Amino acid sequence: MSRKKTLKKSRQNRAKLAQEYLQKILEEPQKNSEDFLKTASKQLWNISTRHRIGLPEKFKNRFCRTCKNLLYPGLNSRVRIRSKVRYLTCNECGMTKRTNFRR
Repeated sequence: MSRKKTLKKSRQNRAKLAQEYLQKILEEPQKNSEDFLKTASKQLWNISTRHRIGLPEKFKNRFCRTCKNLLYPGLNSRVRIRSKVRYLTCNECGMTKRTNFRR
């Protein structure tokens, strides 16, 4: 195997390990401060986009696309349901995500 391929694989492995570590932090928001959760969510976003890994399925639909924060209902976001549509509003930037449940 060429040197470039081995370096790329080792970088991706390190990125996956970092991503798993950040997932463990973000799964328990009660144990950490709000600022720490913000930086961890931004780092998770940056690692997944930089190394083209993709976000984990647990967190994929819970990221605010403008401020890159992970949305926790009740802590930093608001959830409203109207006529089978879920509105998830970020309290930081005011961005609203809509999810349709009409199927």
